[in-house]
Amino acid sequence: MEKFLFVLSRGLEDPVRATRAFQLAKVAKEKGHEVNVFLVDDAVVYGVLGLADNVKAPTGDDAKAYIDYLVEKKVAFYICTPCARYRLFGEDEFIEGAKLSTAAHLIDLAAESKVFTF
Repeated sequence: MEKFLFVLSRGLEDPVRATRAFQLAKVAKEKGHEVNVFLVDDAVVYGVLGLADNVKAPTGDDAKAYIDYLVEKKVAFYICTPCARYRLFGEDEFIEGAKLSTAAHLIDLAAESKVFTF
């Protein structure tokens, strides 16, 4: 089993990259790997309940379905603390299991994982 870290910085303006990041995280989890997701910059919106509900890639892939699978499988979602605070998002608005985190934690995760960035 490998450890994978998916780092997403794109928000609602780029549904293709966001959806693909969550799709690949789902595939990695289905294959039995340890998966972590770190949301930075505009991607913090995907950690807020309801904001991914209508995000679809042109291929028809649905970001919410992938996120729901990851949440169900207890994949850790880390949300950049200053990115979320700047956008006035609070932890009471986050999807289940998501928590604020720091750049230092991102680096620690990256040091022990195979990293995909979107």
